[in-house]
Amino acid sequence: MLGFSYYLDHTLNEDDKKYLQSMQQHHFNEIFTSLHIPEDEPSQYATRLQQLLEFTNDLSLHVFVDIDKRSLKNLPHDLTGFSLRLDDGFTNQEIAQLSQDGPVALNASTLSEQDITELRDFKANFKNLEAWHNFYPRPETGLDKNWFIQKNHWLKQLGLTTQAFIPGNQMLRGPIYSGLPTLEHQRQQDLLASALELEKYGVDKIFIGDPRLNLTYQTKFNDYFTEGILDLCLKASPNFPPYLINKVLHNRPDPAAQVVRVVESRGMNALNKQTIEPLDNIPRNAGSITIDNQKYGRYMGEVQIIKTGLPMDEKVNVCGHLDQASMQLLPYFSANTAFRINYKE
Repeated sequence: MLGFSYYLDHTLNEDDKKYLQSMQQHHFNEIFTSLHIPEDEPSQYATRLQQLLEFTNDLSLHVFVDIDKRSLKNLPHDLTGFSLRLDDGFTNQEIAQLSQDGPVALNASTLSEQDITELRDFKANFKNLEAWHNFYPRPETGLDKNWFIQKNHWLKQLGLTTQAFIPGNQMLRGPIYSGLPTLEHQRQQDLLASALELEKYGVDKIFIGDPRLNLTYQTKFNDYFTEGILDLCLKASPNFPPYLINKVLHNRPDPAAQVVRVVESRGMNALNKQTIEPLDNIPRNAGSITIDNQKYGRYMGEVQIIKTGLPMDEKVNVCGHLDQASMQLLPYFSANTAFRINYKE
């Protein structure tokens, strides 16, 4: 499941509403917000949350509110329709009581075996408990990957739904503006590659931590998580076969170790009745896109995406190259993976 963040540092405006609608249309289903209410203005934050809930209810977007114990006490009792992501400070007995009323997200990173034992003793409803990791605004402070994998495996063994954050890209959250990832190495990584990595680790909910994700990546996420199609971007190349642009293509069902073999490519070339002369027989670097020329006989017209660097071959033309972001998606290609290739905007 996909989610995103919206923060209550301003009144909901028309631009916000358009963004919320766009994310919902691209199949982001849940919202994270934070409600650490200053003591001198609890009504203002409560009003902003109420406005958000009224608007998102019509969009069927479910809201999780990050909250501490003091802010929860300051929240009007008649404000409903959201779930809690509990900050530190709640006892396990209090958490167990809250879990009887609906979904409750706990801090995945600090959750311990002792906590689980106590929650069981206090008769917590584990069907309503989720384990959410933090995001880390300050560079160098995000989680270590290996530790995260082990922790997430343990949480999954307990039957808990798990969640983690990746950064946004259209608008970053201040005051540091360095992205809001859970995993440190994903701070500068391609966003879709980061989501695929979290999916590989068994994370159930993947959230955008920063305030905005641009439309290009909204589309990329929708295409993969809804339709199962990876969107790849091609650097400008005059020799790239135009019949491959913006078509749904597939890796072979018997995936090669070093290349992605485009199932449809030889058939497409045969329909074009084109003889492919040797051209640009240069080393095949990772991310290169190649097409077999006439010297390869019946393989003529086969298009491949190179996963690991290969030497030049007089039978193989280099006809294009993926951009850096798309190259980060190559490790996630497997049997029958569907994808599209378009020129970079």
